[in-house]
Order: sequence, then structure tokens, then C-alpha cells
Amino acid sequence: MNYQSTSVSRSGQVRQAWLYFMYYWVIFGIGTFAGQFIPAAMRMPISVLIMAIVLISLFVKSSRKFSALIANVLAFLLGVVSYASFMYYLSDLGTTAFYQNVGLAIAAFFAFGFLGYFVIGDASGLGRLLFPALIALIFASILGFFIQMPMFHLVITVAGLAIFLLYTIYDFNRMKQGNFSPREMGFNLFINLLNIIMDILRLASILKD
Repeated sequence: MNYQSTSVSRSGQVRQAWLYFMYYWVIFGIGTFAGQFIPAAMRMPISVLIMAIVLISLFVKSSRKFSALIANVLAFLLGVVSYASFMYYLSDLGTTAFYQNVGLAIAAFFAFGFLGYFVIGDASGLGRLLFPALIALIFASILGFFIQMPMFHLVITVAGLAIFLLYTIYDFNRMKQGNFSPREMGFNLFINLLNIIMDILRLASILKD
């Protein structure tokens, strides 16, 4: 009976996590719509602000009190700066290739999620490896603003794709274990999929050139 109650409770949490996941995509969509009205000169300052918020949320413990607000602000700002990226990739890759790569990213997200939820028993140890890798990726991305070397950006893109695919395995596995809060998990899954989409689009653009 206790096992059944726990199972029902966990399935309810999983549903809530997916609702939050969709909610953050709505906020992102609003930000993307707003992005078309933002002057090009504002995109770099907004990107720097995003980096600053991410670093603060990772290293300042007191920021966790505002985690819900931070998640909403980040989802919106990411949408704002992503508008220009989407327009660039649509132009560079063409409409058909653009949507094919977005579809590939979504398929990869759910395929790796399937591995995390149904195939891998316990991926808790993966988190200890992924966090320092994520920090290194963030600092490498900051350097990428100043280093205009195609090979450097290719390495960052491939590394970022690998990291967020592995994070997808890790987060789906956490859902299976019941070790999560719905709001946090919904945001994590949103971030994972967004980064996978962006990295696959960026990789397709780099390889095209």
C-alpha cells in the first residue's frame, strides 16, 4: 500500500515537472517574440546578463531563495537572444534543414531521456562529473566571445551537446528515482532541450561551411 501511494505521488510529480517544462517553453516563446523588437546592440549586454545570472545561481547559495524568479527571467531572456539565432540558422541552413535539425534535437532529447528513465539503473554519480564539466563549458563560452577561431567554437559546440545529452540522461534518471522537485526538474529539462537544439543547429551550420 505504501509502495502504491509512493508510486502515485511520484507519477504526480512527474506530470507536474512536464507542466513546468511546457510553462518555461511558453515563457521562452514570449521572449522570442519580444526579441524581434530588441535592437541588435542590446543582444550582447543581454547575453552577458544571462551569463552573470547563471554564474550567480550556481555559486551564490542565497540566490536559491529566488530560484523561481531566476528561472522565469532566464527563460524570457534566453528567448530574447534566441530570436536572432533562430533567424540566422533559418537563413543559413534553409527552412527544411532548420526544422529537420530541430526535429533531430528533439528526438535525441527523448532518446537519451529514455535511456535515463528505462535503461540505466542509477545515474546519480553522473552529476558529480557533469557539474565541473558544465562550469568549464560556461567559462569556455565566455572566452568564445573573444576568441574567433572556428575550431575552438566547434569543440565548444560538440562538448556542449555531449554535456546536455548526458544531463538529459541524468535528469530523467532523477525523475525515475523520485529525487527532484517538479519546478526545478521542469526548468532543467527545458534548459537541456534548448541547449541540444542550439548546439545541433550550430553544429549543422559549422559543418555546412
